[in-house]
Amino acid sequence: MEFMVIAYTLFGFMAATLIFGYFGRKSDFKQKRIDYIEDLKKNPLFSELEVSFLKRALSKASAKVGKFVTQTLSKNKSDAVQKKPVNKTLERQLRLAGIFIDPQEFTIIKLAAVFAALILFAILAFISGVRAEFKLLIILVGMIAGFIAPTMFLRMRVKSHQQKIRDQLPNALDLLGVCIEAGLSFDMSLVKVAEKMKGPFIDELMIIHREMQMGKQRREALQDLSDNTDIQELKTFTAALVQAEQLGIPIINVMRIQSVQLRQTRKQIAQEKGMKAPIKMMIPMVGLVFPVVLIILMGPTVNTMIETFFKK
Repeated sequence: MEFMVIAYTLFGFMAATLIFGYFGRKSDFKQKRIDYIEDLKKNPLFSELEVSFLKRALSKASAKVGKFVTQTLSKNKSDAVQKKPVNKTLERQLRLAGIFIDPQEFTIIKLAAVFAALILFAILAFISGVRAEFKLLIILVGMIAGFIAPTMFLRMRVKSHQQKIRDQLPNALDLLGVCIEAGLSFDMSLVKVAEKMKGPFIDELMIIHREMQMGKQRREALQDLSDNTDIQELKTFTAALVQAEQLGIPIINVMRIQSVQLRQTRKQIAQEKGMKAPIKMMIPMVGLVFPVVLIILMGPTVNTMIETFFKK
């Protein structure tokens, strides 16, 4: 009996040792694979390969084109001027539009649009069967349209982006004030607002939140926010926050006042647009509606007069 107990004990011990040893080696192998993948991700080449081929090619091409443009435009400038960005205005326009690409990449997109418009209008010109002079004119118009279209799109995008921020600003400030009033800090309030709302203004708030986490002062981050949006209402709000921080005034009081003021400003803008509407409607009414009404009213009379004169 004792021999059987000892035998079963040894068998169980050996089985447990084999099982744990097998799974232990398997677990160690998995951990080694995980560690290898983590080390591989730290390799810059691996990080570069994670990006799509189109983005890598566009980045490299934009870098080369940007370098060529910079060298060409800065040949006759001093060394101090050479260090300044060439496309500062374009960079600001892209930032105001909420498009986070380099000016060189936008230049490549513009050239691609010109090339695509050239091909498209050339095909249309040869299909239309017009004379050679008109074909050249059509191709020239296509090139001009392809050159102007990206710039017009950028301007429209800037206005649209700014209008979306204006529309979202009062509600976001109300929610931000509620979070601060509940006892959260300004940084945590930004995170809570980002969790509850989405939109371009929330994206701008998260940008300044990350900047403050990286060590930038709140005053500088708010100043960058007003500069990157170029909206008068937001400039007033950020200036009030900076002044409140300097004077030691509670931020919640400033938030309430600014929120009420923004809503009043929106109401005044809506009233102004409503008062301008009749004047804007007068032009199409005079040019399109009134002639039709006049024809309908005077048509039978004119017809009767013509018949009367012809009968005589």
